[in-house]
Amino acid sequence: MFKIKLCILFIVLLVLGRVSEGREIKLFYDIYWGPFKVGESQIYILSNKYVAIAYSLGIASSLFPFYAKWETWIDKEGYPEMSIIYSEEKNKKRKRILYFKKASNKIIIQKLLPTSKAPEEIYIEFPIYDELSSFLTSFFIDYWSFPKKEIPIYVKKSREYVKLNFEKKLKCNFLEDQKTCLKVNVYLPEKSELLKRSSEVEMILLEKERFPLELKGRLPIFGSLIGKLNKIEYL
Repeated sequence: MFKIKLCILFIVLLVLGRVSEGREIKLFYDIYWGPFKVGESQIYILSNKYVAIAYSLGIASSLFPFYAKWETWIDKEGYPEMSIIYSEEKNKKRKRILYFKKASNKIIIQKLLPTSKAPEEIYIEFPIYDELSSFLTSFFIDYWSFPKKEIPIYVKKSREYVKLNFEKKLKCNFLEDQKTCLKVNVYLPEKSELLKRSSEVEMILLEKERFPLELKGRLPIFGSLIGKLNKIEYL
C-alpha cells in the first residue's frame, strides 16, 4: 500500500491547471488501483495561489492512511513565492515552508514538523519552480513545435528537471462528450519534498481545456494506478 500513496502524490503534483478566462477553478480527481477506488484529490487554481489536497480512502486508508496538502503562492509570471507543504502518514506528520527569493537567488527552508528547526538558506539558480507550479507551464507548451521540453524545479536542495515528451494526439471522453487529447509522458526526478516516487507518469491532457483528464503511474509490484478527472467546478 506504500505505492498507492505515491500515485496519490502524483495527482497532487500533476493536476495543476490555470485560471481560465479569469475564473478560479477546482478540479476533482478519483484515484484507482484496478477497479478499486483508493483515493481522491481536489485542486484549487486561484488567481495568486494553487492548493492541492489528496488523501487515501477505503482499504488504502485502513492499511496506510495518508493525507497531503500543498499550497503555493505565485507571482505574476507564475513562479513560486512561498510554498507550504504538509503531510500525514499514519502517525507521522510533516510540515515545511519554502520561501523563494528571486532577487538573491536563494530559497529559505523552514522545517516545522516533526520537529521545528532553524531556517536554512540554499543558493540556487533562478528562475525555478516548485514541484506544484512547474506544471502550470507544462500544460501550455506548444507540443507540436516543442515535442520535448524540460522545466527546472527545486527538489530537496537541488535544481532538477521535469522532462516532458509529447507522444501523440488522440480522442477521449469526458462526461459523455468526445474530446481531443494529447498524450504526454512525464519524467520526474526520483526524489520529492514529501516522498520518493516512481519517475514516470503518463498524462492524457485535454487539448482545449488544458487539464489532465487521466494520469497513470507505472509502479512496480502494484502495476498501474490511475487518477481520473470527474468534475470541473468554476468558483
